[in-house]
Amino acid sequence: MAFGGAQASYINPVVPFTGMIQGGLQDGHKITIIGAVLPSGGNRFAVNLQTGYNDSDIAFHFNPRFEEGGYVVCNTKQRGSWGTEERKMHMPFQRGCSFELCFQVQSSEFRVMVNGNLFTQYAHRVPFHRIDAISITGVVQLSSISFQPPGIWPANSAPIAQTFVHTIHSAPGQMFPNPVIPPAVYPNPVYQLPFFTSILGGLYPSKSILVSGTILPSAQRCGSCVKGTASRWPWTVSTCLNTTTA
Repeated sequence: MAFGGAQASYINPVVPFTGMIQGGLQDGHKITIIGAVLPSGGNRFAVNLQTGYNDSDIAFHFNPRFEEGGYVVCNTKQRGSWGTEERKMHMPFQRGCSFELCFQVQSSEFRVMVNGNLFTQYAHRVPFHRIDAISITGVVQLSSISFQPPGIWPANSAPIAQTFVHTIHSAPGQMFPNPVIPPAVYPNPVYQLPFFTSILGGLYPSKSILVSGTILPSAQRCGSCVKGTASRWPWTVSTCLNTTTA
């Protein structure tokens, strides 16, 4: 699983957060933010794709607001002055719930994906190649911010997958931990295969495991499995992905 040229992820950054985007944004660049909305403490959060650490030039201001039924404001700030707001009268985030927020850079616009679904598109008002920093503020807790440079995935690398899931079974009244943020993120972008590791905190309902990589051209089969048994818990879980390449 080689990610040559990819910027290292920011792991568990503290909000408010500002970090550099190495080399700036390019057409085809993708930024993925994994985190959760805090259940209290405010009504808004914002993700700013901007120039430098100074917030006077923000190419894309993405601002969910838990007010008036919930909506999202998108805007651009140039030389300290805001432009015309674009409002999306829909709220794809929920308080106390985790999310995956993805910004995809295209030649004419940003595409914003929330939990794998297209949420909105925002036309560039300033050249996106000026963007070299990301800033996040407000009522969110962050697990990771990752970067995928353009061209890192082959166009024909999408697998044909069959997934077999055995659901978790518990004894009546059995309680499971359900933290807002997954307890562990593995920051190293390259792993030796086969790869084995423990899952800190174990599995519980709503916990996600994300496996990213590139299928080698010579591969005929690839797969991943998660299996768990524990004598102190009256349940087992087994999830397997078995992929046949074309």
